[in-house]
Amino acid sequence: MAFAFPDHYGHRFTPTLHNEAEGPTLPENNRSTPCVVVVTGAGKGLGVYISLAYARAGATGICISSRTPSDLDALEKQLREVNPKLEILSEVCDTTKPESVETLAEKVREKWNGRLDVVIANAGIISKYLYDTDSSTGEKTNWRLPKGIVEDDDFKRVIDINLLGSYYVAKYFTPLLIDPENPSKVRSYIVITSLASQLTESSFTPTAYNVAKLGNNRMVEHMAEDHKGEGLLAFAVHPGAVLTPQTANHSTKKGDAWDTRLTEDIGLCGGWLTWLTRERREWLSGRYLSVTWDVDELEAMKDDIVREDKLKFRMVV
Repeated sequence: MAFAFPDHYGHRFTPTLHNEAEGPTLPENNRSTPCVVVVTGAGKGLGVYISLAYARAGATGICISSRTPSDLDALEKQLREVNPKLEILSEVCDTTKPESVETLAEKVREKWNGRLDVVIANAGIISKYLYDTDSSTGEKTNWRLPKGIVEDDDFKRVIDINLLGSYYVAKYFTPLLIDPENPSKVRSYIVITSLASQLTESSFTPTAYNVAKLGNNRMVEHMAEDHKGEGLLAFAVHPGAVLTPQTANHSTKKGDAWDTRLTEDIGLCGGWLTWLTRERREWLSGRYLSVTWDVDELEAMKDDIVREDKLKFRMVV
């Protein structure tokens, strides 16, 4: 049965929704230079297109990291085709290992002499699919996501990558962002979260993924509050429902949970982020955002968002 998102999920926070970058969210319309960007989990899916978006937006430097060297090599080639002048630091990094992230941060500091504008913690996974086995043929059938706590044997790996990984990126890159010697005015940390952080139906999205993304949202609220005096901006951004290697096995059969859901273009997130970080948007710091929202309508809601402190997570009592 298809799942209808209730209003409090904020899916339709702006009356107009977009499924591709256009107008104000096209990277070419958000040129920002000089600009140094870090993208973790850059080798596949969203990370590739986020990196390409910043190259199109005229970034002067970009650090791309992944656990797979061949993916980085392919992306580096694409980036140079888009922006031949772009300085690229391509590094293998496992964000679940704090020493690996700390080393990456130090290399970024050295490469650009302390300049850092945007850090995007993008590395993420979803729990491994379960399947039944046909007793007569041995064929794997009825692929599905694990439901509930008991079935999800991939819980720790998901938490390690999606929550602890983004924490390590925040821990080791925040000092660079808030360093008084950093000439950047933007100083933005972004974690890729998900609308799934608001779900409680694990057959739609596994519990581990939900818990990790909800943790991402709260961590951003802490970062924005704790470091606002040092100029840090922090955002939790839902990238839309996108077909990536992580969602490729989601069932989109008519009537299933993901039927008609994976409709956003994979380039929308990167374009939206170039809009978000083109200038300081303090009024959105510490908040949950969705790349499907219309940015002109969002800006028209600025005073209301700030006055009522919207787009944050609270218990209804």
